[in-house]
Amino acid sequence: MKRNSYLLLFIFLFTTVYSQEQTDSGSPATMNGSLDQQFEYVLQKSNNFQEYKVVKKEHLLLLKKNSIDSSNRFKKELIAIKDQVAGHNQEVKILKDTLATTKVELEKLQSAQNNILFLGAPVSKTNYNLIMWGIVAVLLLLVFVILFQMKSAKSVAKEAKEAIDKMEKEFDDYKQKALEKEQKLGRQLQDEINKHKASK
Repeated sequence: MKRNSYLLLFIFLFTTVYSQEQTDSGSPATMNGSLDQQFEYVLQKSNNFQEYKVVKKEHLLLLKKNSIDSSNRFKKELIAIKDQVAGHNQEVKILKDTLATTKVELEKLQSAQNNILFLGAPVSKTNYNLIMWGIVAVLLLLVFVILFQMKSAKSVAKEAKEAIDKMEKEFDDYKQKALEKEQKLGRQLQDEINKHKASK
């Protein structure tokens, strides 16, 4: 409503200023000019009677007709301007709705861009990076633990092999000594048997 009031005021001022400029510029007053020029023409062509002005009826009727025409033209222009303003308001409303929809879609896109699906749940990129680096750190730790255990197991296996080799060597030595002892005892027994036979 305020826009319409300002628009009417602007049209009125523009018409008045334009009419004054036409009158001030020295253009002759006539019934074909602006309303201001027509009033001026009627005043010029009217006669004086005491303190009154006597105006020709045809001039007065023509001035009335022209005033009504101007008023109707201004009304039509005002209606057209109102329609134009209503159209602009409708366009503004559509643009606002489009902007709101665009903002919602932009927020969705930003959310989708900033989030990553991890095990079916949306996770922010920062949290996703933290999870991934955490998994990598745990895997590296497991690799180091396994390598350490393998190194320990290798060391234990080496010690066990050395112990087995030592035991096998000691067993071989023991078998050799036992064999030598058995042979020695066998010879001694044979000597005793031979001695015993010889003594008989």
